[in-house]
Amino acid sequence: MKRFKTKPTGLLSSGELKTPYGKFLYWTFFTILLIVCFAAVIPALWTLVTAFKPTQEIYGDVTFFPREMSFEIFKTRIVESWQALDLVRPIMNTLIVSVGSLFATLVIDGLGGYVLSKLKVKGVGFIFVLVVWSMLMPAQIRIVPNFIAWGHFPFAYPIGGWNLRDTYLPICLSAAANAFNVILFKNSFDTLSDSYVEAARLDGSSELGIIFKILFPLSQPIIIYVAIMTLNGPWSEFFTPMLYLSEENYTLPAVVYSLKSNTAIQLNTYFMCMVFSSIPLVLIFVFFQRYIMGGVNIGGVKG
Repeated sequence: MKRFKTKPTGLLSSGELKTPYGKFLYWTFFTILLIVCFAAVIPALWTLVTAFKPTQEIYGDVTFFPREMSFEIFKTRIVESWQALDLVRPIMNTLIVSVGSLFATLVIDGLGGYVLSKLKVKGVGFIFVLVVWSMLMPAQIRIVPNFIAWGHFPFAYPIGGWNLRDTYLPICLSAAANAFNVILFKNSFDTLSDSYVEAARLDGSSELGIIFKILFPLSQPIIIYVAIMTLNGPWSEFFTPMLYLSEENYTLPAVVYSLKSNTAIQLNTYFMCMVFSSIPLVLIFVFFQRYIMGGVNIGGVKG
């Protein structure tokens, strides 16, 4: 309890923590958080250790850790699983989708935020209401209309157009249709003085030059947060790739899901596949944790 002597006022002040009631609340909340932490960590840890077990041990023994553990055994399991799964193509597909989604998101959502914040065109208030309203729309009701629309782009009706299914465009452009990101950009641009925009226009800069040369560099925290979240999406989304892509163009999460019914893949190899697919997400969080947590605060408090 010594570390709370200078604790700022919150749910419990430093003085209240010294009372029996304060100590009871503290240890109650601590116990609850500890249980939640175990509930979140144990399934991931169980997946990891099961990936290194022999198949017979998975079905035959009720043990948490493998009975035999050594560096050579672990190395052999990783190499054998990698060769059996052949994940090079799915990983490359996921990288392509990640980069395409990032480019489309920054351009489309950034332009949307600029229109709502700085252009002040007629009817911008109504447009902003529609953007906010789209966040309340359940994603499930858009599945069928979107599927039809991408098959007859841009008419959204079976009268012609281009069939963009089995391409990465529906996934990348769907990722860019993110109302939350548009609002983030708008709020970030609102905090910047209009004098920057007016001075750039007097110097002869185009609207695109104002966005990408002035507003974007001044909104670096938002750019980083949106980029991290956008890159994270294709490594965890499996439904959209399975809906629009053929099996040879599947991204990594879709491949992991499809292997669930593949009887040629042993159970421990399937668990190793889930471990492989989790590595990019873990690396993204480890290296960009500060920006991710900062973005949560940015999204919760208007600048």
